[in-house]
Amino acid sequence: MKTNQNTILALALSCVLFSCTNNDTVSSNTDTSATSTYEVVSAAALPTTISNYITSKYAGSTTTEVNLNADGTYVTYVTLAAGATAKTTSTAKTTNVVVKLKFNAKGVLIITKIETPIAIADLLPAITTYITTNYPGATINVAHTETGGSFDVLITAADGSKIKLNFTADGTFESARVFRTNGNHRHNHDKPQTPVAIADLATSITTYITTTYSGATITSAHKESDGSFDVFITTAAGANLNLNFSATGDFVSVSSCGNNHSNHETPIAVANLLTEITTYITTNYAGATITSAEKDWNGGFEVHITTAAGVRLELNFTAAGVFVVGSDSNNNHSAGSVSVIINDLIVSIKTYISTNYAGATIKEAHLESDGSYDVTIITATGTKLKLTFTAAGVFVSVKTT
Repeated sequence: MKTNQNTILALALSCVLFSCTNNDTVSSNTDTSATSTYEVVSAAALPTTISNYITSKYAGSTTTEVNLNADGTYVTYVTLAAGATAKTTSTAKTTNVVVKLKFNAKGVLIITKIETPIAIADLLPAITTYITTNYPGATINVAHTETGGSFDVLITAADGSKIKLNFTADGTFESARVFRTNGNHRHNHDKPQTPVAIADLATSITTYITTTYSGATITSAHKESDGSFDVFITTAAGANLNLNFSATGDFVSVSSCGNNHSNHETPIAVANLLTEITTYITTNYAGATITSAEKDWNGGFEVHITTAAGVRLELNFTAAGVFVVGSDSNNNHSAGSVSVIINDLIVSIKTYISTNYAGATIKEAHLESDGSYDVTIITATGTKLKLTFTAAGVFVSVKTT
């Protein structure tokens, strides 16, 4: 198995597409711990206490990924400038160092760990055995060792779920978090909601909010058909969040809330798009036309293009212009993948296939929610294979279908 050497990009599973109408199910494997979920949000959505901490402690660093967990905690991955000294070591590094910081919902630091890439082949047998046993058919995408010897492993399950697994230094399973494309939201809005006056919210709900999100403003609230509550707040730092509570007022989960509940998008002239965005499009979609673009409330970008083959796509980028995810004209990005016309596949993928599988026929291709590609081919000998590539077209894995 070849692995993507760009481990920092592999960390950035990004998804700044925020939706509060997520009906996704989590991985169907038997591991009960995998019900914990996380979403990827923009660094601009971090509470002020967290962003200030990172700025003061890691000057010149870059926050490459931010995870908002369903329990309200945050995990940030900070890449230090070359030569910087990580806070858990006294030695300056000449190469990029990734620091993993975990904060509670109030922005108080809980854990600091240094992430070091490790070859998948070097993972402990206990770890690979756990994965093959509990996630049959899964692909290990990237792995890191952490301060203290623990392991952080990112996999793609057979059902397409992206899951981060944590193991102790001896390979004992510790926890799992499932990536939710549309956030941690756990309600199904197939049935109407009933507006609830903020003054009528249960004391347990308002107390939780004032205690956990000091200075936040409750903007609206709704009661679901099952009696549970959706409460929308704007934090003191300006982040829009959707908190879910049970019918008895107990906290359930928190999700970043974007397009489906607040139209905080600002049109932006195509000429004013970041160079990183236009370069990505011209490189990966030669001949495509950018038809429109918007800037999201969280700093990210939505760019609408029509490919040379006439396919309409919506591409999402972070505030720094890093590609996050693509979807079709119907915004079908959350159900696992979006069909891609074979002629629209990026050159590096087609070149890899023609070089390594001479005479093979590409039968179908899909753009996954994290920007990666799944390509099904029939080899010259009639074998059906599924190849996986990164968003940049780098080969990741192959399996027989």
